This record gives sequence, structure tokens and C-alpha cells, in this order.
Amino acid sequence: MKQILEKYLAITLVLVLMTGCGSAADKEIMTAKEFQKKMEGMGLTVEDQTSSAKDSTYQKIYVAVDEEKYSFEYYFMKGEDSADVVYQYAVSNLSNTYDGVDDATILEDENNSVADYSISASDYYCEVLKKENTVLYVTAYHDYELEAKKIIDELGY
Repeated sequence: MKQILEKYLAITLVLVLMTGCGSAADKEIMTAKEFQKKMEGMGLTVEDQTSSAKDSTYQKIYVAVDEEKYSFEYYFMKGEDSADVVYQYAVSNLSNTYDGVDDATILEDENNSVADYSISASDYYCEVLKKENTVLYVTAYHDYELEAKKIIDELGY
């Protein structure tokens, strides 16, 4: 009986490791350099805007742009509280901009430790996501909304 239980536990452990369940990789956030590499790999122009930071809570700021389609701003903050301040500020600005706009669809969600606020309107698609100590702010021309969402998924948000 003991041997059967040991074999069962060994098989279960192998399956868990093979599927990635419980792995630390699922919980890791993307570094600023990883963001830069991924976005450049997609053909976007990436600039380090860290020098424009308001204070030392901003560890890195990278902006990836395709001027004809969209921009992705990646904020790598000193801590989760700092990221929350940036996220709330961006959400507040978007909310104020699109408040009362008839054709704007606003969605807000928080799941799997990702806070997500998005607006889809006739002119732009905007989305702000917070994951641990990072914030991703996306602006896309309306025609490129689906493409922007695909990139957001590829970035792990």
C-alpha cells in the first residue's frame, strides 16, 4: 500500500511540474528590459523615459510605440503601493476624459492579482493594468484595439 501511495505521489508531482501548476514562473513579473526586448521584437520603437520620472518610486519607465497604431507605457515601480498610485492616477484621468461620452464602454476588473481598467470609444481604446509593482498603460487607435489586446496577453497581463 505504501509503495502505491509513493508512486501516486511521484506521478502527481511529475504532472504538476509538467503543467507548470504552482511554478514560480507564473508569478514572476516582467522586468523593464524584458518588456523592451519583447516590444522591439514586435517591431515597436522603445524609449527609456525613466529620466522623466516624478520621483524615485519610478524605477524604470519604457514607452513602446507604433505611431500609426498604438503605444504601451510600462512603469516598473519601487513597490506595489507606488504602482497602485500610478494605476489610480491613470484610471482617474481616463474616467474624467471619457465621463459622459455616449459611445464609451468602460470596464473595470480585478482578478488573478491584476487590476484592469479599460475604455473602448469611437476614437481610442485605452487600458491600464496593474500587476504587483508594474503598471501597463495602453493607448490604441480604435481600429487596432484587438491587436493591442493580443499584445497585452503576450506580455502576460
